[in-house]
Amino acid sequence: MGEAAKLPFSLFATEHLRPRDQFDAWHESISVIFDMARPADHRPDSGFAATVRGWYLGGLLISAVDFDSQRFVRDRRKTIADGLDHYLVQLYATGGLVGEAGDRGRALHAGDVQILDLSQSNVTRAAPSGTVAIVVPRETLDQAVPASGNLHGLILRGNSVVGGLLADYMRSLVARADAFALAEAPLVAQAATDMIAACFQSTAETAARARDAIEKTMRQLIQHHIVANLESPALQAEALCAQFRISRSQLYRLFGPVGGVAHYIQEQRLTRACAELRNPAHDHRRIYEIAFALGFSSEAHFSRVFRTTFGLSPSDVRARAQATRVDVNRPETAIVANGGYEDWVRELK
Repeated sequence: MGEAAKLPFSLFATEHLRPRDQFDAWHESISVIFDMARPADHRPDSGFAATVRGWYLGGLLISAVDFDSQRFVRDRRKTIADGLDHYLVQLYATGGLVGEAGDRGRALHAGDVQILDLSQSNVTRAAPSGTVAIVVPRETLDQAVPASGNLHGLILRGNSVVGGLLADYMRSLVARADAFALAEAPLVAQAATDMIAACFQSTAETAARARDAIEKTMRQLIQHHIVANLESPALQAEALCAQFRISRSQLYRLFGPVGGVAHYIQEQRLTRACAELRNPAHDHRRIYEIAFALGFSSEAHFSRVFRTTFGLSPSDVRARAQATRVDVNRPETAIVANGGYEDWVRELK
């Protein structure tokens, strides 16, 4: 099998340009969102460092952006001209800014996260900074944050519980973006949207509810990884902790509501085994081959837990599936293809 397709990636960098051309190149690039101006003391021949690494998930855009000191402006003229109707969520991992978002004055320091409504005006005077940015369509985030009100210019401080959680999550997204498969993009986009929504709608009174939503999102990410790797012998708690950079106690807490991580892995492997036993494409495989491929080391143990879970032995499941398949060559049933309605229900997406 070939390597899974990765997320679309783009790179902008001024480092290979002549110093006197660097600022103009950056201005042209970032003008998709902001107008900008050099600092008063900037000399064209001194160059201008800026880099953007971007990943496109279809439903949203993730980027890591580093730049020298500058002034960003998005005024009424700009918002009318380009018609962007998105939210921009920014983590200032390093550096910081002062500015105004509508009628809200603001100052960000390293570790803080802000949200900007790109249909509204804002002015930013930024120090040399390293940021992580997520661009989310308005409709997508507004659906996730009912009665969201005016999010423009809201700040989550890095030293707050919720702000720290979102900052860590955004750093993690960028750290893993090159490893995401294209097929995972919708899940990652939904998880990121849910995380942003949970954090920005939270207050001191609702932090516990927000944390529940955050943990659910993380659990769903790990569950998706588990289902995609059921045949891997390395699918164990230690490997999951390393993959998602969480502690063992955090992993166990996340999977407590679904019976524990080991139980979930076994349950998913049994479900996959049951589907393969019912699938005529796997009729040539012996039951123990299916069991061993899914990480079971003993056919007897596999049969025992399979019966406990489904109330039938593996051989019974296979026999019943074979007995109830429709012969597509019979004229009176030719309209029914590749199995009965049970298979169709399972195959619905």
